[in-house]
Amino acid sequence: MQKLITIYLDNQAYDKGKFFARGADKHGFVEEHLQDYLQQGWTIKAIHGLGGSSESFFACGWVIVLLEK
Repeated sequence: MQKLITIYLDNQAYDKGKFFARGADKHGFVEEHLQDYLQQGWTIKAIHGLGGSSESFFACGWVIVLLEK
């Protein structure tokens, strides 16, 4: 059985540890979900990145994780 997880990364979503008011209220919680899956016996089969930096100091993209059990 396989499960696909996406993790959104955006270095503009944080400001000195505080969330911006632009819908990033769930940022950071996905790490806990990934840890839960790993503790339940899922293993990481593959990791891929999508997206990247722009012409400014801000970068955003996705980490795509394929889990297998």
